[in-house]
This record gives sequence, structure tokens and C-alpha cells, in this order.
Amino acid sequence: MSPKVKLSTLSPIIIIDDDDFFQVAIEAVLRDRFDVETVVVCATAEQAVAQLSGGTRFGLALVDLNMPEIDNRQLLDTLKAAQPDIHLVVLSASRSRDDILMALSAGAQGFINKGLGIGETQSALEQIADGAVYVPPFTPQSTDAAAVAETEGEGSSLPLSALTPRQLEVLRLLVAGQPNKGIARALDINHSTVKFHLSFIFRILGASNRVEAAILGARMLKEGE
Repeated sequence: MSPKVKLSTLSPIIIIDDDDFFQVAIEAVLRDRFDVETVVVCATAEQAVAQLSGGTRFGLALVDLNMPEIDNRQLLDTLKAAQPDIHLVVLSASRSRDDILMALSAGAQGFINKGLGIGETQSALEQIADGAVYVPPFTPQSTDAAAVAETEGEGSSLPLSALTPRQLEVLRLLVAGQPNKGIARALDINHSTVKFHLSFIFRILGASNRVEAAILGARMLKEGE
């Protein structure tokens, strides 16, 4: 079955990565599987900023972390400042919970681990192109046992820090049993915006459906009081 070619609507796409092999691999995926015509590849943050500051309006930026000579948060903030409407997606080998939360708080609409296979990466990109937020399950990796213990000791309240005030309102209405239409009416937002926020919330909570999200959300909201 041929893939949905929705990502092509976000062309031109910019790749910001200093790994030559990965540059070639992800560019091939974009061109061959999504029919993206225009792909610009940058190996440094300086090159990327120059491209984004030019006349081309990019629909999507695929960004690696730990680029030379720039802090991760500074890089993402700089990219969003250059083109605020760009879809920003982190493609990184990191599995750090802190990196995921940092990227989301900087406005990234996805965090894709480089360890995913081509098929799963393709699926993640399709979900993002369709308006969803893609993040992996929270599986913090650390060689520091004390750091891991501290994270576990925080319980389930930490994911709530990744939610915006609006998303917390959506979560509270979901926990209260409101359907999507009810949430949209209560917050005076459209139905597609509700779906976008719920997709993000499901990923953050690790929930696969509304019932799971409501149960997990109720517990987390109570713990956060």
C-alpha cells in the first residue's frame, strides 16, 4: 500500500544535521516516500539560520540535537524565531526525557528517535503532517543512578510540566467526561484544535485511548494539587 503523501504539502523542507550518512538517508525518505520536491540540507546551525533568514519559507525543519557550537535550546529557539510558523521536528539519537520535554517546550511538534526503522519514521512523519504531535514513550536513560531515582521519585506529575495552560484545560475537561465537541464549546476553540491538543496529551501521558488518558490525567492532576 502506497503511503499518504501529506508531507509534500510542507515542502520545502530543511534538514539540519551534521551526520552525512543520516542526511542522505532522511533526504531519500522525503523524496522517495513522500514525493517532497525541495529539500535543503544544512550541516551547521549557521548554515540553517542563513537559509531560514533568506526568502524561502520552509514548511518543516528536521533538526538534530547536539549540533556543534550551539546549545540545543538556543538552536530550537533561533529556528522558531527566524520562521515562527515552521513545523519543527527533532530527529535525534537521544532518549533523554529532559531532551524530549525541552524540545516540546521550545515548540517542536515531534521528537523522533533516530533508532526507529524507516517504516516507523515514515509513520511518525505522516502523523506530524496530519496535525498530530509525535513523541516517543518516556524512557529516560541515565548512567547516574541517583538521577534516575530522582526522576522516578517525582512520580507521574512530571509529564504535566510539558503541557501548556490550554492543554491542561483540555485535560481537565477530558477528565470531567466532556466529549470533543463539549471541550471545543467550553474553550471556544475549533474541533481540529481539540484533536491536536488531545493527540499531544495522549503522547505525554502514554495513553492509547480516552479512557486511559482520563484515568491517568485524573491521577496526575490530583498529585499536582
